[in-house]
Amino acid sequence: MASRQWQTADEIEKFVRVRLARQERLTGNSPLRFWAVLSEAVLVQQVGGPEVMRAQLRHLLAGSERPNVTVQILPFSRGAHASMFGPYVVLGFPEDGALDVVLADNPTGSMWFGREAEVARYRELFDAVRTTALSPVESRAVIQRRAREHRP
Repeated sequence: MASRQWQTADEIEKFVRVRLARQERLTGNSPLRFWAVLSEAVLVQQVGGPEVMRAQLRHLLAGSERPNVTVQILPFSRGAHASMFGPYVVLGFPEDGALDVVLADNPTGSMWFGREAEVARYRELFDAVRTTALSPVESRAVIQRRAREHRP
């Protein structure tokens, strides 16, 4: 990620290990349910060159076809939206009494929010943005089209 500045190779390796471990939770026995709304910008902004982008978008497309994964694209044409302030993840837990939490990334790290009112606000933001975004089927078509646009 170009927006992050790591100090050592160990920090980069740790970051990659954590991301790969997260991805593994979407496959296998009892996979987690995952729902993402992505700005169309992430499909266009080249990171790593056209071959890398094409491979990443194909990977995203394949993941979006899993029954436990929903991916929606928020197209440029929809304009401003409720979640423009930055990325966040709402983590919900099915167990009785479990507290849901929000993880919000920022340039200096990540912040956790666990108060009920905070989590409720992020859920409202997510509901607003997912109802503005394209359907999962329409989103897959946009991902396919954008993947074809990344040529060497």
